[in-house]
Amino acid sequence: MPYYSSKDKLSKDFQWLAKECSLEHFTFSRLSDYELVNLTGQIKNRIDDAFVEDFFNQFLSKVNLQSSPWEDTIERNMLPMLALIPGAGVQVIIDIGVNGAYKLIGLSGSTEAESFPQNTIFRVLRFRAKSLSLSSSGAMFKAIAKKHKKYLKYAFIASISINTLALAIAFYTMQVYDRVISTNGISTLIALTIGVGIALLLEFILKISRSAIIDQASKSMDIEFSHKIFERFLSLRLDAMPPGIGTLSSKINSYVSVREFITSVFPFIFIDFPFAFVFLGVITLLGGIKIGLLMFAFLIAAILVGLLFNKKIIELTKASTLASHKKHGLLVESVTEAIKIKTSGASWSVMNKWNQHTDDAVDDELAIKHYTELSGFLAILVQQSSYVSTIALGAYLIGSTSDLTMGSLIAITILANKVFQPMTMIPGLYVKWAKTKVAIEDLDGLYKMPQDNENVDRPITAKMQSYKIQCKDIKFAYEKDSYSLNIPNLQIQEGEKVAILGVIGAGKSTLLKILSGIFKPSVGKVALGGIDMQQISRDNISNTLGYLDQDTKLFAGTLRDNLTLGLVNITDEHIIKVSEKTGLINLISTLPKGLDSKVPEGGQRVSGGQRQLIALTRMLIADSKILLFDEPTASMDDATENYVLSMLKENLTKEQTAVFVTHKPRILDLVDRIIILTEQGIIADDKKEVILKQLKDNEVRSNVNIVQKKK
Repeated sequence: MPYYSSKDKLSKDFQWLAKECSLEHFTFSRLSDYELVNLTGQIKNRIDDAFVEDFFNQFLSKVNLQSSPWEDTIERNMLPMLALIPGAGVQVIIDIGVNGAYKLIGLSGSTEAESFPQNTIFRVLRFRAKSLSLSSSGAMFKAIAKKHKKYLKYAFIASISINTLALAIAFYTMQVYDRVISTNGISTLIALTIGVGIALLLEFILKISRSAIIDQASKSMDIEFSHKIFERFLSLRLDAMPPGIGTLSSKINSYVSVREFITSVFPFIFIDFPFAFVFLGVITLLGGIKIGLLMFAFLIAAILVGLLFNKKIIELTKASTLASHKKHGLLVESVTEAIKIKTSGASWSVMNKWNQHTDDAVDDELAIKHYTELSGFLAILVQQSSYVSTIALGAYLIGSTSDLTMGSLIAITILANKVFQPMTMIPGLYVKWAKTKVAIEDLDGLYKMPQDNENVDRPITAKMQSYKIQCKDIKFAYEKDSYSLNIPNLQIQEGEKVAILGVIGAGKSTLLKILSGIFKPSVGKVALGGIDMQQISRDNISNTLGYLDQDTKLFAGTLRDNLTLGLVNITDEHIIKVSEKTGLINLISTLPKGLDSKVPEGGQRVSGGQRQLIALTRMLIADSKILLFDEPTASMDDATENYVLSMLKENLTKEQTAVFVTHKPRILDLVDRIIILTEQGIIADDKKEVILKQLKDNEVRSNVNIVQKKK
């Protein structure tokens, strides 16, 4: 009997396990909505036993549980365990009673079982060891490199074989000169040639294999480095985000330098450099101690030459990298602010900065090139001097003693290239090391920035039971000890419709960002449903709360992509239904490709009003419990604004909480409460009618000029 006889039963069991099961092994790290839908989508194709086992393996790997095999036996010390029971599906075994009965929990609740049917399998549920890889970028790089050490082992084995086979040519040459030519041994020549030919073919195959292995390691590490770093960036709290976005993006991309260093320094340290001494040992065996000591002296000289300009190269590389970051930052800033540059006539000023950064970067790069080439030229000089000296000493030994043969001398000169070749790589490795060091320092700065749910090991993922917002003694400062917002107490009840009014700079938008959880107050706390928002997972907050920024940006992609951004399981029918309510359907119907119409990066070719309407439509598609609006109609014309406000008034439910930051009197028709905010804090907070009467009577107008009298 199979585990499941229907896709519906498997889907329901999985939904229960992923979203409702209260066992801490599943509540500790819930799946995101995207992951949930992605896994559920696989059920449409198969429900055979092999698929079911692999399906739950995938699920458990995503919720921070150790990888373990399916077992066919149970022991008390292995509990809790996941059980796949033929005909009954998935259950969780949590204990064994004194009477020997197994205590189970499943979709239908708690049950007991005396035994299990044949072919039932079990899997241990154990948490993974807490990862320290995110403590710093250096720790992350080490962890991933260690994870891929198997590739490096394969490359190491291949390199040993390659270097061993490289001896074949030297020994072949020696045997030909010493035995074949002197004896005219044609049969020996044929045998030696066939043998060395096979060695050369094997060496060629191994080189291709090693290259493929290192390429695979580079690709795999690159993907993981990129994922971990971008994941870290996306989890940053927005109030901690550095102002130089262009410079930050350049620093994020610098992880490539680390990957290149890892894949190049490993062969040098563990393969090429040690084998230089192996080849030196072979040369000593062939040529004697005198030849060996001579070669060793030149080898030490080559190493010293490689170290000669290391400090200078490192300093210049750091300066060059910094100049490149600044140049990239200026480029991003210029692209995003192209209109301002053009209209303000600031092109000459920006051009001067660009030229200065370019000059700095080019000067440093040329200096690096100069010192690197100088080191290389000196290394070549040492190598050539070694060659001449070896030939001279070898010729002397051949003529005056019988310790060295002509064949041995030629073999030694061939092997000498293998000895000195790694030494020419040293200056280039210093350049890579300097770039790597700067990249790690830059990325460590990223890792030190506070994240969402900072210092919270287990953020709350359970569905919120209450949506009341409470602010207690909150202060916020963009700069240390310079508070721009000070609110001792603020409560917004579930279902309230609130307007926040105030002069420019009063902190209205900042307050809205704090209420949305993307900013953390410098002092105090914000609670949602009585729970500190820092304790609630970011995904949970995003699913509960919708936020509409006044400076709406769109992502490159289709119109559909922007309307469903971050949402899952949204049908076109639902998109069209909401678009008809918001009036966006008028735009969709005029576009030749409708929802498939391309939106350029940033949505700059879309008008400000249309961008706001798209963002508003996406917000209503999500149907969040709490809606936060920051000047939602600022870029709309009067007709569109009137239509949108009328639509919101009609469609906002009694259960939905809505908070509007606004300067427009028309929006006040949507609210039942008004808060007036100044730089000193909240100076008025009451029902709409009371505040409007105070404004009309000029009781608060002297403190804030925010709303014009309605006509």
